[in-house]
Amino acid sequence: MAPSNNQLIRKMRAFLVVSRANLLLASIGHATLGLFLGALSFQNLITVEVPLYIALHYSIAFFACNINCYFDYEVDKKYKKYMSGSIDIIHKHTLRTILVIEFLIALFLIVLFLLLGHHITGIAALIGLFGAYIYSAEPIRIKKRGVGSPLPILLLYTLPLLGGWFIFQDSLSVTFIIFIIGYVLMNEGFTLVNMCEDYSEDKSEGIRTWAHTFGLKNTLKVAFLFSMSGLLCVAAIGLVLYNKFHDITNIPALVMVGISTLLIIKAGTEVRQVYLGENLEQQSKLYGVRLQKWFMMTRYPLMITTFLLLL
Repeated sequence: MAPSNNQLIRKMRAFLVVSRANLLLASIGHATLGLFLGALSFQNLITVEVPLYIALHYSIAFFACNINCYFDYEVDKKYKKYMSGSIDIIHKHTLRTILVIEFLIALFLIVLFLLLGHHITGIAALIGLFGAYIYSAEPIRIKKRGVGSPLPILLLYTLPLLGGWFIFQDSLSVTFIIFIIGYVLMNEGFTLVNMCEDYSEDKSEGIRTWAHTFGLKNTLKVAFLFSMSGLLCVAAIGLVLYNKFHDITNIPALVMVGISTLLIIKAGTEVRQVYLGENLEQQSKLYGVRLQKWFMMTRYPLMITTFLLLL
């Protein structure tokens, strides 16, 4: 009995690796920020659509991470053996079955939201699911298409916020547009550093990213500018605070605005250090391990701040 239990634990750990569980832990903001900004009050969040939407988000997120690892298997065998080794533990045919299950769960929830009348939410999720597939899967595999390679990632940062927003709202507001632009660019800025750290590996496998199209230096400069765009999120929240509490009486939210501002600046400053080094690829590898940290130190404070707006 003990060996089979140990084997099951190994498989579960391997699944968490190919699911990039460390990054998914930080992705709760994708699912909740749109909900919190759109709900307007805490009472509006007490509805079955909220847990269903979070489940929908994670079904697509797991599918996106797993399919990316599945089609990166040959590359990872050379450069990220812990990833390919995790697939070997699970077995590729088992991972294919898991992908089908994740896809069907996501599709079921999408249909459910469409039947509930949340058409924009359902369509946004469907685009996200399709985008996750074509980003990684052959023959399209957009991730190796040069200039267009970041587009599906931009969508995967955008669509969850839009989907959550339109559960409660019928149209976009100026403040939400400002927020979502800042949020998407900030996260893409962090992701570009992660892209640059695989410069040589991607080049040897014929994968062409922004780092190859524009060069490491220029891409990392864009990463810094994008990462600082998170301050637009703070500006948008400030506008909501002012419009909702003209005398700024929501002190907890105001304090979190300050904390969010400082943490976004700190993360952006660390991104800036990457392109100031001499060996840019090595700098990217050195700082790329901070991706989860950047995600968590910016997303969680924004999530807490937007929740406080509801109280």
